[in-house]
Amino acid sequence: MRSGNFPIATGLILVSGFLLTGYPAGVTAMDRNSGYNSAGNYIDEVVIDEKLHKELATQRLQKKHDEYIEKIRKDPNNYLYHFYLGNLYLEMNRPHEAVAAFKETVRLNPQDGKAHYHLGKAYGRAKDSNKAIEHIETASRIFKENLDLHWHTRARNLLRQFSEQD
Repeated sequence: MRSGNFPIATGLILVSGFLLTGYPAGVTAMDRNSGYNSAGNYIDEVVIDEKLHKELATQRLQKKHDEYIEKIRKDPNNYLYHFYLGNLYLEMNRPHEAVAAFKETVRLNPQDGKAHYHLGKAYGRAKDSNKAIEHIETASRIFKENLDLHWHTRARNLLRQFSEQD
């Protein structure tokens, strides 16, 4: 057999698998770790270890946290690093630290509507409704001035949620 030719035995196996199942034989192999087989069908007998899942998620978030802290240490005036760190703190459910990170973002870039919006969300999670509303209104104004209707609408909806809570 010359190199470059498709081996006949492999071809027969794939064709027979396709005829019997509708998929090539190699496509339906089960991956016990993912909960799905390679054809995309859910395998319900796979048990997901919730404790391990949470532990891995925590490790991932901590690694990201450490990366952003290092980037901020090297370039403290890069407002995006502070912004990303604030979002990470929100994901980690650490709203007071998110407030600090977003305040630094706003200090470095006061006309960033998304920074004000997220600072408002962080204040809201930290149970400071007055400051939350103040920053979300600022974000809404910035979005409106910049004709960013998508974010303007998001800010107005978040403001509505805060007013309904009070």
